[in-house]
Amino acid sequence: MEGKKGGLYRIGEVSRLSGVSVKTIRHYSDEGVLPPSGVTGAGYRMYSEADRSRLELVRTLRAAGFDLATIRRLLEGDVEPLEALRLQAEAVDLQLKTLTRRRALLQATLGADGGPDTSYPDRARALGLLEAREREAFLAEHLRRGLDGVPMDPDAEAWFWRRIVSGMPDELDEERLEAWAELARLASDDTFVEAIRKQTKPVWEAAEGSLDSAGWSGAVRGAIDEAARAVREGRPPTGEREQRVVAGWVEASARAMGKRDDPRFAGWMLSHHEGTYDPRMERYWELISTLKRWEYDPTVSKAYRWLIEGLRWRVAGSQRTDGDGSIAPD
Repeated sequence: MEGKKGGLYRIGEVSRLSGVSVKTIRHYSDEGVLPPSGVTGAGYRMYSEADRSRLELVRTLRAAGFDLATIRRLLEGDVEPLEALRLQAEAVDLQLKTLTRRRALLQATLGADGGPDTSYPDRARALGLLEAREREAFLAEHLRRGLDGVPMDPDAEAWFWRRIVSGMPDELDEERLEAWAELARLASDDTFVEAIRKQTKPVWEAAEGSLDSAGWSGAVRGAIDEAARAVREGRPPTGEREQRVVAGWVEASARAMGKRDDPRFAGWMLSHHEGTYDPRMERYWELISTLKRWEYDPTVSKAYRWLIEGLRWRVAGSQRTDGDGSIAPD
């Protein structure tokens, strides 16, 4: 056999037979976990059949979550019986966590009637992603379609990815595992992706490439904060004080888009927010908050609906339309 000499294998042959990279085998050897059975005059490490069996054992122990120092002690017999039992119990706990994670994700592939979900390939892939730390790539792959054709500037797009994609956790407890399974399902839903496009594209198109994205986001955040306070206090959006909040939202939004703050623009805003409102967005942000351990305020979604109601009150009777009957900002 190529690479075999005197009953021993060169490191490249061990790598090919075991599926473990040469770099990893060298690392195991340097750490004393897999010392070679011999070294040639040219400095090549040589491994025996027993070494190959030892390598498989090391892989199994690594998969169970043991560090290399502990594995070396186990293989060299330096661990007391009680310590060995404790380590075995830890390995079983790790295996149980892995199985629990897989069960939750497999359940997420099933529809409400217990049959396979039509998006099963994505669900099956999500299972692999959890183990390969590719959650961010999974979200980006699906959500990027929601920005196709949107004339968004690079800084705003970077903010978008930092906010909703980047920073996914490496490890998931039960709560975050369930949140991830639901988030993956939502993000790969074509209708949800289209909802993102409908919310973002008209704003950027109406701004004709000059949208102050930071100003737009600031207008939304400031209005949401004031509206959430009103919701908690039970104040409807039709009062004088509350209408000042709505007016401030419209004025700041118009400024961010380079538009005039007039009834025509307010009418466009109402048409846009009413036509693109999707309650799944609220659930999306709740799931993101769970995964990233952000504090989630459930009154935020109510605040957004409060603002739309207040805007509807503001533009009632004063909407202006363009020639074809649609509302558009000047």
